[in-house]
Amino acid sequence: MISHHHVPEGAPASEWHAFVHAAHQMTNASCCGGGAAGTEPLAGRAPVAPVLLRVGHGAWRAGIKPARPKVPTERGPFVLPGVTLLEPGKVPVGPVDLVVAAGRIAAICTPGTAPPGARVIETLRGHFVAPGLTDMHIHMPPDNILRLTPLFMLLNLRFGVVRARDAGDPDGSSTPAALALVESGALPGPDIRYAYAFVGDGAARWGNTLRLTRPEDAPDIVARLAFAGASWIKAYENLDAPRIAALCRAADEAGLQVMGHVPTALGLEEARLPDAQHGFGVPLPAMLRRDHVLNRAIDWESVDAARRAAVIEACLKGGLAMTPTLVTARGLLRLGAWEEERGALDVRLLPGFYPDIIWHPRHGLPVYRDIAPEDFARARDAEARKLALVGEAVKAGVDVRLGTDTQQPFIVPGITLHDEMRLFEQAGVPREQVWRMAGPEAAAKLGITDAVSLGVGQRADLIVTASSPFAADWSPDRIKATVCAGACLLTSDLDSAIRVEQRRFENRFTAHLVRWLARFSLEKNARNFAS
Repeated sequence: MISHHHVPEGAPASEWHAFVHAAHQMTNASCCGGGAAGTEPLAGRAPVAPVLLRVGHGAWRAGIKPARPKVPTERGPFVLPGVTLLEPGKVPVGPVDLVVAAGRIAAICTPGTAPPGARVIETLRGHFVAPGLTDMHIHMPPDNILRLTPLFMLLNLRFGVVRARDAGDPDGSSTPAALALVESGALPGPDIRYAYAFVGDGAARWGNTLRLTRPEDAPDIVARLAFAGASWIKAYENLDAPRIAALCRAADEAGLQVMGHVPTALGLEEARLPDAQHGFGVPLPAMLRRDHVLNRAIDWESVDAARRAAVIEACLKGGLAMTPTLVTARGLLRLGAWEEERGALDVRLLPGFYPDIIWHPRHGLPVYRDIAPEDFARARDAEARKLALVGEAVKAGVDVRLGTDTQQPFIVPGITLHDEMRLFEQAGVPREQVWRMAGPEAAAKLGITDAVSLGVGQRADLIVTASSPFAADWSPDRIKATVCAGACLLTSDLDSAIRVEQRRFENRFTAHLVRWLARFSLEKNARNFAS
């Protein structure tokens, strides 16, 4: 029994009472079968739908109240003076004065001739300006007492990720929390286009799942997700080809797009998902040792040159895209070196409970516990085969997209997209082409057609860096500012805001509480993510 009255020595009363309240909420949910944020049936009650499905995006948005910015932000008009404009595949332009106003590139002028009235940001004089980046596969954290959403959003902005595709909200709270930071004015982005719920059948791995049992139910499901503001449909597990086809037809009629997991029983060419994630469906079902997420990621021994050619042909013939999330394979290998990797610089950007609890190799995410040494060897072999597939697919003209699958082992918001870009280079894709794929091309895939160049009138979604990001020795620590929807955020200010968020987890008592809550939340929300 947790007492409301006894506050442990050294614990701030407000933090202790918040912890007690959260613990009681979680315990009550557990006793009633409430599970993931009220998305499973409560004893004696009908299940409560996640907020966006329940009230709709419009009504939800109308209830958002203004908030103070979390980072000092120059919203314009402003001038980036004497900068060089870098667009992938084009000749650099500069030095020029780049004028931003009303969220757009307002003018590109000879240095010193910018219209009067705009603030000149002298600290960025002489820098390089490149298109902002898009992560095509993220998952935001649940909105609970840990309050991780601001940290995730700040980390994305810090590393130039100005747009993202959220590939599913496990409990229905993650997406609204992220959107609220932008709608309230607390942060200018990232601009998130989302799927919200998972659409599948059978036993649901996540609470926020809509069940598609018959093809004729697809239009209703798509209508519900459109009501929630989704622009993507996340097809998930246990669907067959007729239901996937019905979902795609309904989405197309409603103006939405479909992404998802190729179900274990299907090959990629049978499922015909418009955007298949993680390389699922590349190894044919008969080649998997068991129906398990780990095996779908590592049982790639059968993916030889002939199989790669067949996959590429199916993608080209059917107009199918792939988002391979190569970094998840690298993250799995890092899990095999957990003792060393847990202290890596990128991992330190997140609270310590991520490496110590969520990504722990024995009691972390259920699906990745106790991986055998021989399976790590398979993972190394699979990574090489995935790199070969990506290189050949891009060269052949397949639509291959860059995403990270945030919160999988050793996948850190923002910075990991740069790791994904490096892996695409390792696969043989030229560096500038990778930047084009992750920048203007990715924006267009999200339906953002006015962020495809650094021209006048285009959205001002930019990275400002001290040296050319197209150079082989460039690293993301050289980013000095991110311009998101025309709002300029200096890296120094983003770093300060990130540090404020990180400090919340460093107090000894707070660290103990959040680790307990993280472990409890892991067992609640990811307990079905075991195969």
